[in-house]
Amino acid sequence: MSHAAAFGPEWFLMTVVTVGLGIFAKLLLDEFRRNNERKAELESKRDERQAELESQREARKRDELNERAKRDRERSVMEGRIAAQMERSNNISESLQATVESLRASNDALHSEIKESRAHSHDMASKVNHIYDRVDLIYEKENRND
Repeated sequence: MSHAAAFGPEWFLMTVVTVGLGIFAKLLLDEFRRNNERKAELESKRDERQAELESQREARKRDELNERAKRDRERSVMEGRIAAQMERSNNISESLQATVESLRASNDALHSEIKESRAHSHDMASKVNHIYDRVDLIYEKENRND
């Protein structure tokens, strides 16, 4: 101290202030370092949370893609079944149309046969009437001659 007294009280006060500022600067640097460590820890936690959310999002997307693929496969199977059913329906419809056409042709043939039969029946009826009239005439002639 005696050595410091030679420089005067200003230098001593300056030394105390410098030491105080050094201590304050060290405390400030320590606080700044702790603050940076807390920020880094918070950022690390935030990054971990972000990575976890991203992982969950990817898992959800993967599940959605799998579900969509499953629905597409099911839809394809159903479309195949529908197409096969439509083919069967078309075949049945064509078969029914052919049967209906066959029945129409058969009905037309029967109608023409019935018309021919009616015409023959009318001819036969007129012949029978003619024969009846002749027999009636013959019978009357014989009854007159008797």
